[in-house]
Amino acid sequence: MDAMATAFEARNVSKSFGVVHALRGVSVSIRPGEVHAIIGENGAGKSTLMNIICGRLRPTAGELLVGGAAVQFHSPGEAQGAGIAIAPQEINLVPALTVTENIMLGAEITRGPAIDWRATREEALTHLHAVDDTIAGDARAGELSKAQQQLVQIARAVATKARILIFDEPTAALTTRETEKLYAFIRRFRETGGSAFYISHRLDEILDLSDRISVLRDGTYVGELDPKRTSKHEMVALMAGREVALSTHAPRRLEDRPVVLKVSGLSRPGEFEDVSFELHEGEVLGVSGLVGAGRTEVAKCIFGLTRAKAGSVEIFGDARPVTDPADAIQRGLVYLPEERKQEGIFPLLSIAENLTIATLDRFRGPAWMDFRGMARTVDDYVDRLRIKIGSASDPITSLSGGNQQKVILGRWLAKNAKILILDEPTRGIDVAAKSEIQGVLDSLTAAGLSIVYISSELEEVLNVSDRILVMHEGRVKGTPRTEDMTQESLLRLAMS
Repeated sequence: MDAMATAFEARNVSKSFGVVHALRGVSVSIRPGEVHAIIGENGAGKSTLMNIICGRLRPTAGELLVGGAAVQFHSPGEAQGAGIAIAPQEINLVPALTVTENIMLGAEITRGPAIDWRATREEALTHLHAVDDTIAGDARAGELSKAQQQLVQIARAVATKARILIFDEPTAALTTRETEKLYAFIRRFRETGGSAFYISHRLDEILDLSDRISVLRDGTYVGELDPKRTSKHEMVALMAGREVALSTHAPRRLEDRPVVLKVSGLSRPGEFEDVSFELHEGEVLGVSGLVGAGRTEVAKCIFGLTRAKAGSVEIFGDARPVTDPADAIQRGLVYLPEERKQEGIFPLLSIAENLTIATLDRFRGPAWMDFRGMARTVDDYVDRLRIKIGSASDPITSLSGGNQQKVILGRWLAKNAKILILDEPTRGIDVAAKSEIQGVLDSLTAAGLSIVYISSELEEVLNVSDRILVMHEGRVKGTPRTEDMTQESLLRLAMS
């Protein structure tokens, strides 16, 4: 490619972590005014490549060029000095600081030896409003929703005034309204000659937003696709190196089956009001709604993490109030949180320990542990849930996001969970792994497991659910059958 037409180029970049080769001779480039999507399965090397480009990591081999000139970045600050900044997937804001303070952290405007806070706040709001005009600049970052925190992180990257922005799963925590705002910003940024590397597992937005698509597989570059001429099936096949059947679910009529969970008039001031629904044995009840609809708040209340002001929850006909999560688990109901890394896994423990940690009493003898029994249980769920592992003694962090999610699922199935509340269970997971998880859930519901499935992705909710509970600003707007809804009608109901 002509260097003069290239804003940035990575040539033959490799990265090794000990004996693990995360990248092998990968070359990518980006032109001014271009959105270049980088796709691949979990573990393909996308984030490693982006972390090298933004200065977080140094390559083992290869070179980086900005405007045709070779550069070496020893820190993100050096990359920002060269006009490159990243909006990472992981939230890394300072919770105690305000939104504006987080956006301008390390880049405050000074007047002499002192910070000019008025000018700093005005500058921060300019960048914030370029992305979202509803978030208050004086709000504490720790009090924001995950979606709002993600938008603030994007605004912080924008505040560096970089001409090359890296977006790593930027819409994973966003729903349609916030995603459209981000799209609009990226298109404006592109029109000014700015460039963007864009990583996402949401293939529809890749096709809608990108000018070029590069595909990585197992740390290597395997090809480039034209978004105007390719399809989701072709993208998935190239990412996986094989044909992958995208999961779909045929909605079932389960009204004749017993009700396993009944929620009546559940209210918690400031979060949700008068929420009622029933979940039948073997049913997948999708829960849809925009950010702030109250979906996660309802789930946490049912599970006993918070207390309702009014209303009741019946689990298998038992109307006793759920006192805490341990009580809910004992009664067969489990909640898998949205924040898998922070609230779902034990990162310092092994795969086996993560899977069996809720059932250790089963393997404890008077003076010994039944390690063989633990190993048999782990092997059973690795096989049943098709978890891809090297060794059960490997750390849980060695697994891809999809396989981590399967381990958490196995943990609670081993605990004899009968009702699962899954909060964004496929967030940050590639399409093939998502399809595998949805296939596993389909087989589990066929065996009688009941699932409440919370997701911000309309297509996903329609694919997995029998019925859909639609929420808006803490209230239930309806519970239509999936077969009667489209993405458009579901969005209209969620925004009504």
